[in-house]
Amino acid sequence: MRKFVSVLIIVVVVVIVTNISINKYDSSSNDNTRNNNDESGGDRIASVLENAWDEFGLFSFGVGDTDQTISIVMDDTKSDVQLKKYLEENVNKTDLNEYNIEITKRSLQDEDTVFFMHKVSNIVWDYIQEKNYKDVDFYSPSIEPEPILRLTIPEYSELSSESLKMELEDLLVSKKSELPKKDISYEIQVIKSTDKISIESDAVISDVVEDFQGTKNRVIISSTDIFKGNGIYKMSWAQSSDSKDYKFHVTNNTGTNVTVQIQQSGHTQTYNLVANGSTTWVQSAASSGDHTIVVTTSDGRIFKGDVFVSVSDVSF
Repeated sequence: MRKFVSVLIIVVVVVIVTNISINKYDSSSNDNTRNNNDESGGDRIASVLENAWDEFGLFSFGVGDTDQTISIVMDDTKSDVQLKKYLEENVNKTDLNEYNIEITKRSLQDEDTVFFMHKVSNIVWDYIQEKNYKDVDFYSPSIEPEPILRLTIPEYSELSSESLKMELEDLLVSKKSELPKKDISYEIQVIKSTDKISIESDAVISDVVEDFQGTKNRVIISSTDIFKGNGIYKMSWAQSSDSKDYKFHVTNNTGTNVTVQIQQSGHTQTYNLVANGSTTWVQSAASSGDHTIVVTTSDGRIFKGDVFVSVSDVSF
């Protein structure tokens, strides 16, 4: 009888200990689930890519929750196949299945050139703003076949393409210390444009951040909690002929200034937004066709923030 009681006590203790262990495990599992639920799938994928930066020679990446695309630029000496395998092994399948993966392979030399030309364009753009050259259209620099920074001015402009080019070349010589110390040859092109396009009037800053919902307003872009590892957010929409007005709002949650560009029919308007700032612009008399909003960080760091675009059938 005593032996039976002893065995029974041992069994009860084992069951209790086992239950405690299971409960502790379940509690820990729930905590982990809660922590994971605090992050979006894009944030979790971005964290995995951050850890792969050196191993796979990443130059930049972006996880777009709006277009559901993982955009990666990597060293062409590294294996994109191994990178995809790494993502499959380290990212939750549910998260990964929600995205398309776009990988661009680039040589280290080309990446240095891209970064260099980005710095050149920033210096030129700041100068154009400072001089208040409103007639100058500014294009993203290209590196193929040769690094070129292209600007256009309309035929009616009082500016001379030759004098502006010389002015910018002198500027860049004076700012040489601000550029990466790379032996990179590049060209500044300033072209007189004869294209007759419908140019929008400058957008004005709204006094208040208006509610983007409304009976006469249609929200066509609503991107929140943006996390762009390459520092560039880009989204397009089709402006209909019966909607002449739209407004766009950008919240910049990064510690650096960003530029906000509206591109349409080869014409680009650029606005500046300070670090950790938030602004709404109203655009009137907009022409129909494809419009693109581009937000770019000034130093190439990750862009975090929100972007909204709303069109209206009546003037704002």
